[in-house]
Amino acid sequence: MIQAPDIYQGKQVIITSDRLIFNAREDTVFSSNNTIAFSTNKDFHINTNNNSSGKFAVNSPKIHLGIVKSDKSLANNPAVKGQELEQLLIDILNHLNKLYGQVLPLLNQITVFPGLPTVPSPSNIGIISPLISELNTLKGKIKNIKSNNVYIK
Repeated sequence: MIQAPDIYQGKQVIITSDRLIFNAREDTVFSSNNTIAFSTNKDFHINTNNNSSGKFAVNSPKIHLGIVKSDKSLANNPAVKGQELEQLLIDILNHLNKLYGQVLPLLNQITVFPGLPTVPSPSNIGIISPLISELNTLKGKIKNIKSNNVYIK
């Protein structure tokens, strides 16, 4: 396990300065056979150029963002896959739309005279139309659940 930065272990290179700049014309690579740890008492920033196709890519079998404060364990709330959630919600709303539009009107039947065939009640339209409209409004909001900035596999 990595010790705090002020606890020195084994062979080291220590550079102390008010500011350190590593500037490479091509790539910068940090490599370790074990762990690379960054520690700060304040903020930690990683920036890419907004005017380019700059991306921040993290490639790891598991990624935990944050720690659970109560017991200092890693975050354990799985991220949602936006495309899959969007499709699932659309499928559910489409199913409900079919239920409201095709099944329920057949359930409330009326007859003018006893013994005559029953027909769907005209009152069904007043009950079902607002439900269908509300479903379509909800369906329109699904696109807003996806982040424009964070993507996961």
